[in-house]
Amino acid sequence: MKYNLKITGLDSPDGTISIRALQELVEVMLDCSERGLRLAVQGESKKRGRLPAWLTKSLDFIVMGIEEGSTTVVVDAPLLGETATALIHQPDLWYTTPTAEDTALSLLSRSVRDTVSENADSNAYDTGVLDGLLRFEGFFRKFAKGLTVESPQRPQERFSLGCGELQRVRRLKADTPEPAAFVLSGEFDMIQHSNRKFQLRLSNGQTVPGTVNPEHLGPEDMRQFWGKKVTIKGTVHFRPGRQVRLIEAEVIKPVEEGEEVFERMPTPPKPMALFESDLQRFNPAPALRDIWGKWPGDESIEELLAALTP
Repeated sequence: MKYNLKITGLDSPDGTISIRALQELVEVMLDCSERGLRLAVQGESKKRGRLPAWLTKSLDFIVMGIEEGSTTVVVDAPLLGETATALIHQPDLWYTTPTAEDTALSLLSRSVRDTVSENADSNAYDTGVLDGLLRFEGFFRKFAKGLTVESPQRPQERFSLGCGELQRVRRLKADTPEPAAFVLSGEFDMIQHSNRKFQLRLSNGQTVPGTVNPEHLGPEDMRQFWGKKVTIKGTVHFRPGRQVRLIEAEVIKPVEEGEEVFERMPTPPKPMALFESDLQRFNPAPALRDIWGKWPGDESIEELLAALTP
């Protein structure tokens, strides 16, 4: 599928681009495309290790030429039906599976459109995708003012990026809490073996999507818990607005007595700034007022212990 990458604000004449500018543009485009494609196919935008063969082929963009009209880099992106056939035909619990006619740039287009419109409920981006898009800030700061990607055959996939759009991306990133460790209990009521995904149903009927951390668990570890009450220890990832996106499980075990307390939807911890404001509003009791802000002092441990002894 042919795409035109129109770059505005370059220092070089129309129809030309410096090697350094082209190198940075290509690196950022590939990184963002990889993250968006991983998210759509695997449910996670960042993974360690070497790129799988299907992903390498899907990102094998071919430069067809550089044209005038600002400066336009023409690239050809392979169809996912040719590079990731088996993966895109697998059903998914939460995401709309890419079609055979999609490309990595199709998925990047969806990510950009949903972030720029600040759609907090979108599955087309996560914090990894947001971090990838923010890498364009360096390209715009050093080389250009804007980028528009469009396909003559697919006008619906057109998107533009510049400093204004990246401000919205940064707002979304600021509104997205950092991942945090949680313990959850509920019914293990759905499993997607091929993608290591599951769904946990809490006692109030709310559901939490989940995936197993491959460093700690494998798909087979999920099978024994299907339809049973379990307790899960893992990392919860959030959407903008503090909504749960998924839990990445590191431990799954049968629920034990007393663990019903963990059957509640996770809420992200307060940012440090909020803790500080809470402390500022705190009015210490008279007994604490004498030591508030004065301890630790110069006293030794022995002196403190002696003062506490009746």
